[in-house]
Amino acid sequence: MITEPGAGGKRVLLTGGRAPTALELARLLRAAGHTVFAAESAPYHLCRASRAVERSFIVPAPAFDPSGFAAALARIADECRIDAIVPTCEEIFHLSRELGRFEGLCEVLAAPLDALERLHHKGAFILLAEAAGLPVPPTVVFEADDGWLPLLTDDAFAHGLVLKPAYSRFASRVIAVEPREGRLSPSVREAVLRKLAEAGGGGVSPARPWIAQKLLRGEEWCTYGVAHDGTLVAFAAYRSRFRAGRGASIHFAAEAQPALADWVARFVRHTRFTGQIAFDFMAEPSGAIYPLECNPRATSGIHLFGPADGLAEALLSPARLAASGSVATPVPGAGAMLSPAMLTYGLVQAFRERGVREWARAFAGSRDAVYRRGDAGPALEQLRLLGWLRRTAKRQGVTLQEASTIDIEWNGER
Repeated sequence: MITEPGAGGKRVLLTGGRAPTALELARLLRAAGHTVFAAESAPYHLCRASRAVERSFIVPAPAFDPSGFAAALARIADECRIDAIVPTCEEIFHLSRELGRFEGLCEVLAAPLDALERLHHKGAFILLAEAAGLPVPPTVVFEADDGWLPLLTDDAFAHGLVLKPAYSRFASRVIAVEPREGRLSPSVREAVLRKLAEAGGGGVSPARPWIAQKLLRGEEWCTYGVAHDGTLVAFAAYRSRFRAGRGASIHFAAEAQPALADWVARFVRHTRFTGQIAFDFMAEPSGAIYPLECNPRATSGIHLFGPADGLAEALLSPARLAASGSVATPVPGAGAMLSPAMLTYGLVQAFRERGVREWARAFAGSRDAVYRRGDAGPALEQLRLLGWLRRTAKRQGVTLQEASTIDIEWNGER
């Protein structure tokens, strides 16, 4: 028996239920009086075990069968009388390709694919930000293994550059190149060229473009927001202090950052964007703020919002917030973490950087993003999901992080 939503509540289908952010969102939506369903291609996922989710469905893997994935979602939407589909991970790109299937059926919180691609491609995004009149770091797209070498004589890159795939996640395969006294030794150059040739199984090519970006130094910040027709209706900012590897944040604490909020508001106004949108920034010691990349989807910033902070309304009734000029924001200082990752990756990082006291304060002052009293199922489901990911990683010959997205990621395919 399916529980009906309360007065004013909607029937919402979440995709990407493996992610802690999807679980957080399910709980927030349920607390706001909505009935939540989940669809996933992984056999084990956090939303499947949550009491906040009414019913869970297994669907085809969007990266391998995008048409079958969209068709399955359309059937679920019809069967369960879904009012809105909210993607949370990179399956949003595959869903965006098939928006026509859902016309007259339900709302889908996803922009058209062309708009999403300009944000997801790290080079195209920088051009878009520059067109909005916002400061950006020098960035060049290259499509051959040696395409970055001419930049070594460019003054804009004199103090170093970062190479990374135009389509990537978790800061995977990032290569930092730091010339000494304006020169790069032959051995370092050959090592970089070798890494690029081996990258992604096919090296750098027009089908697998990379970008070269000025090496910035400072403090990394992340933001998460929701926009409606160019108006920012939800916003959160947090420092990327403890991470799993080089990219994925594992500890989140809300901080008021007016300069970042203004940057994001200007960007979404210029692009007239609608949907979830997140950014990574570098704040230099001088106070200058530069964007590194954009993720037009849900990110860990969702963990900063509580039931009373208005995120559910920003997602499902954004026009109302936009008309009132209100912006849903978390309480400053609100903290959350992925406890297992903080006890492994985070603690190792703390010892390496001599920041154990800071780590201890962060750990003691934050709630776990997955475990919740009265809804402990997802905490146990983590073990099943981890086992499946390990088997997938071994079978595909990839890292554990890469295994977590291999069946949902989108790398510019058409």
